[in-house]
Amino acid sequence: MVRYAPSTKASVASDPNSLRIRGVVFDMDGTLATPMTEHLVNLHIELGVPRGMGILEYVDGFLQGAEREQAEKRIIEVETEAMANMRLSPGLVELLQFLHDNDLPIAIITRNNEVAAQHFLKQVVTRQPEDQWKLFGFDPVIDRSFRPTKPHPESLLYISQKWGVPPQELLMVGDHLDDLLCGVRAGSVSALLRYGYNGAYECKAHISVDRIDKIIDSLAHGFDADMTIDGVTDMGGYV
Repeated sequence: MVRYAPSTKASVASDPNSLRIRGVVFDMDGTLATPMTEHLVNLHIELGVPRGMGILEYVDGFLQGAEREQAEKRIIEVETEAMANMRLSPGLVELLQFLHDNDLPIAIITRNNEVAAQHFLKQVVTRQPEDQWKLFGFDPVIDRSFRPTKPHPESLLYISQKWGVPPQELLMVGDHLDDLLCGVRAGSVSALLRYGYNGAYECKAHISVDRIDKIIDSLAHGFDADMTIDGVTDMGGYV
């Protein structure tokens, strides 16, 4: 086990050199916002995606020409439908307040398209009281136009370099296997937001919570992480 010190400003001031989380990266759908699981399940069936394969991997690897164009169009249609029901994840504001108060940078890595990411930032976030908008200063916001997508670690390593924070001091938060593998393969800490459908992924998480603000406890008091967890899996991905 590897010990991570608290990420509070007080802890950093008294013990600046200890290993600790110094930046947090979030998945969007199912993490920052409530999940669109039903839409994805239906899309898997509609497109005929093999069991255990992600939709994007199927489209990129097996479809060509008009068939691929139609599938890509349908993915965007489903994402647009899901945007109408997008809501903040319960407890998110409390976690972002903690991160803001302790000067921890935040970013997004999503496999959604840019339109969905901007809808979250410009429509969903702005439904909150105006004094909370400062909490949502995600930078950068990486959508699926950045290749390779999760679970490849390249996007997380890019953020590590941009922030000047070592990968092992980043926390990757998500609700799906691809989020966790992205974190593990980058050498970062991975946190799973648990739902009824994703318990099997817990073996790839260093932290596991049922509500996103429960991550505050680990960051405020420190935690032990099993950094021997590897990025090898035979479980499937998602869109």
